[in-house]
Amino acid sequence: PLGPAPLAGQIVSLVAGALVPMFTALLAYELWAPLPEAGPPDSIAQRNALWIALLSGLCVSLTPQLWQSSAVVMADTTALAAATLGVWALARYGRGANGGWLALAAAGLAYAILARLPFLPIALPATTYALLLLARKPRRLALTHATLAAVLALVILSPLLNSAIEGMLNRGGNGSYLANLETTTWSLLHALRNSFATGSGYQHYPLPNGLHYALSPADRRFFTPLLAPLLLPGLWLLWKKRTPARLLLLGAWPAVVYALLVGYPIQNFRFTLAFLPPLAIILAGGVIAAANALGSARRLLAVPLLAGLLWMAYGGWALTENQIVTKQVDLATVKWVQARVEPRARLFTFAITLTFEQYTDLQVHDVYFLTPQQMRDLLQDDRPTYLLLDVENIESQWADRGPGQNYRWLERQAGLEALGTRERYSLYRVGGVEDRDLP
Repeated sequence: PLGPAPLAGQIVSLVAGALVPMFTALLAYELWAPLPEAGPPDSIAQRNALWIALLSGLCVSLTPQLWQSSAVVMADTTALAAATLGVWALARYGRGANGGWLALAAAGLAYAILARLPFLPIALPATTYALLLLARKPRRLALTHATLAAVLALVILSPLLNSAIEGMLNRGGNGSYLANLETTTWSLLHALRNSFATGSGYQHYPLPNGLHYALSPADRRFFTPLLAPLLLPGLWLLWKKRTPARLLLLGAWPAVVYALLVGYPIQNFRFTLAFLPPLAIILAGGVIAAANALGSARRLLAVPLLAGLLWMAYGGWALTENQIVTKQVDLATVKWVQARVEPRARLFTFAITLTFEQYTDLQVHDVYFLTPQQMRDLLQDDRPTYLLLDVENIESQWADRGPGQNYRWLERQAGLEALGTRERYSLYRVGGVEDRDLP
């Protein structure tokens, strides 16, 4: 009923974000609850599994980055929910559930990969575990389950695979982000670097990739410095109580995602959502391990635990509020520009393009996608034309890329009359194109 509107996408993000804690708790319980055939019920193991499930779900629900990503129209929480659902379904299949759960696991992971690249490595430990399970089943049953899962995954991934093949064969079109080699080229050496020049411009970060992502669980947007240390006893518990399911679906999941992220020539904190569920389960196990180690003094653990959870909740509110404030600032910029340009004007801009397309009737063009020749053609009519840019960002991050080159071309060939600055954006009126050859 909503149609192709931004609100529809936002509702999907919110619902997916709300599902992630639930799927995480279910996965935690499947991995830590004792098997029915293991003998008489172990009340301590059962109680620990329930606590790990509860605490991991709570940690995920309070993660600030999840709050922010759930409030925007992006695919991060959708991919995260699909991946967590898929791994939970695989854990269920590993505990004796029927082949439909393996198919659900394949569908969930395939959809996550379709939505976001950082979820691609999760398929490696998941597939390894699935093959281990299939090897223990009768050959005909295993073949049936594997075929159903594989076909379902391929059907879901078919648009992505087709796009990736077209991109790699240079047949034109938009291609897939998986085939955009300029921005997705992976190298282990990137883990030691903090400066990159890609299709996203030039980026310089405070820390090298390896250290940035290694420290991300202690960031205020994740578990905070109070709770992140609990990952250490959690890892110890994971190793002490290791099983193929726990090692592959808990230990290997964050490891392979980390390996991808550190080799990726960009830093984006929201990518860390890809290893949030397993780290939350490991952290919850760390709480149990620390409580057992403290013995009668385990109540002392309640203070930092509660303080850390409250810090996470406050961080989620603050990060989401900052997102809302940023949107309000952008809307104020839109109104400021509208008050200074003609209603039928043409606007060249960058970064804030979609906001102008959504909230104005201006003819909006993003300088990232234009060439000097295209801008020359557009400027042949008598439509008044304006340019709105964050010049400082253009000259630092995008100087040698399309946005920077187009800015200098307009300045040199058409002339720019400064009309004012609001926040970080400068507004210019574009003059006529001089009769010169293109550079």
